[in-house]
Amino acid sequence: MTSTAAGPGPADPRFSDEQLAALRAYGGPRRVPAGAVVYSPADERNDLLVVLSGEIAVGDESPDNEVEFARFGSRGFVGELNLLTGQRPYVTARAAVDSELLAVPVDRLRELLDRETDLADLLVTAMIARRRLRLAGARDAPFEIIGTDRSEASLALRTFLNRNTIPYRWVDVDAEGGPDELASAGATRADLPVVVHPGGVLLRCTPGRLAEVLGLAQLPGDDLLYDVAVVGAGPAGLAAAVYGASEGLRVAVFDATGPGGQAGTSSRIENYLGFPDGISGAELTTRATIQAQRFGARLNSPCRITGIEPQPRGFTVLVGDDTRLSARTVVVATGAQYRRLPLENWDRLEGAGIYFAATELEAGLSAGGPVFVLGGGNSAGQAALFLARRCTSVTIVIRRESLAESMSQYLVDRIDAHPVIRLASSTVVEAVDGGEHLETVALRHTPTGVVSEAPARGLFCFIGARPATGWLPVEVDRDDDGFIRTDVALGGSRLPYETSLDGVFAAGDVRLGSMKRVAAAVGEGSSVIRSVHQYLTERTDRDGTEDPSEGRPAPVAGG
Repeated sequence: MTSTAAGPGPADPRFSDEQLAALRAYGGPRRVPAGAVVYSPADERNDLLVVLSGEIAVGDESPDNEVEFARFGSRGFVGELNLLTGQRPYVTARAAVDSELLAVPVDRLRELLDRETDLADLLVTAMIARRRLRLAGARDAPFEIIGTDRSEASLALRTFLNRNTIPYRWVDVDAEGGPDELASAGATRADLPVVVHPGGVLLRCTPGRLAEVLGLAQLPGDDLLYDVAVVGAGPAGLAAAVYGASEGLRVAVFDATGPGGQAGTSSRIENYLGFPDGISGAELTTRATIQAQRFGARLNSPCRITGIEPQPRGFTVLVGDDTRLSARTVVVATGAQYRRLPLENWDRLEGAGIYFAATELEAGLSAGGPVFVLGGGNSAGQAALFLARRCTSVTIVIRRESLAESMSQYLVDRIDAHPVIRLASSTVVEAVDGGEHLETVALRHTPTGVVSEAPARGLFCFIGARPATGWLPVEVDRDDDGFIRTDVALGGSRLPYETSLDGVFAAGDVRLGSMKRVAAAVGEGSSVIRSVHQYLTERTDRDGTEDPSEGRPAPVAGG
């Protein structure tokens, strides 16, 4: 067994006598003998455990990978972010010696986080620090993905885990040692991608199947009536979840891929208020996700909403093929779907050299080679600068003559000064080609018609997106491009952000007339909750239905 012991610090705080007294109001005593398992990946959920005396060891106890991550002693606590996210525990906690614990159930933990702000800050900070330590120590991660860099299915799994900040170890089956890892999992190339986890092995795994193992796909029962169903977990949807849940509403969030939306794929956002050094889209949306879950919002992902049906008490939300949930209101924050080029080989090479994001994952797959960035907006500029750190050359391809027409000036200036980046203006992508992976890109200079072919390790596509609104009923009015009309655009007396269907609201990029910026989407997502409150209040006064905030603790929320 290898061990990485925890010590006092952000990831392993020690409670004071006063804090322990406050914690006792939310939990009960529990004695465990040395060697006893406190919880494991076989459990659907686990309690927050405060160590009153003794010591608890936490690690991966898979037969082929026995690793101890940390030990937590007196006045410390045992618990991970899964207590907030609804995931199953993916590690095993075992008493190293006879121990006395204070067990705080998840429902009481929610109350604690609402009412004890100092303790809440300490606990959440520690949980985030622990997750970061796990991510940094991916070699000993409890999840292992075996696949190939040339597989869209493998990329989908890695993207899903990255978006949910779940640590994993990546094994390229074509690299040294890869075939042995595959054989030790009892699998063949026909089974790729393979996921090895504490509970077993998943063959030909998908994000949906992995979500079931993690507990992320466990939807609540039909009898629970949500105040707000938020469809989409990008900046607008997450902001709506944070503000709705912090103000006492029952909030469920659904996303077909994972939290973050298109913003989650941005390598660096440098003009977002409050972050003078910039922040990656993934970090920003990860923080927002944890914040929403801290206030009690339920995140379901990957989870595709296929429709909504008006009902007397609100709406039936159709999830996938056969699941139905109830909500009094719906906030549509689905953003948009990436635009693709109608080129031969394009679909086949998506995820195998053609990407719609520029995170560390995609940059690593393209490192050491020439890449092309298609698009002239801020997302394309941020991607080009990020990729220039890892790639031999970066070519930005735009239809226009200049970047200044579509990109913020600070990005234009940096791109102009960068020795690795060049601009191909008045140019379009004519063709893409390759075997299992992208190998070449053909460009056509539109004024002259000259076509040139160049080797390519990656093509990053940022040419805009179409609104993802095809699942909505006809009662929700949209323009010819699918963007949702709201409030003044409908010409009637609608609440801000309300659509043509009573009780359905829209926020963020999916809304007609919205400003396509992260900060603007966050503003709309937070503002839409005021309209939701007003709608629910008016409905309560009219129908005599329950006030959604009545009888619930009022969390402390800023803003």
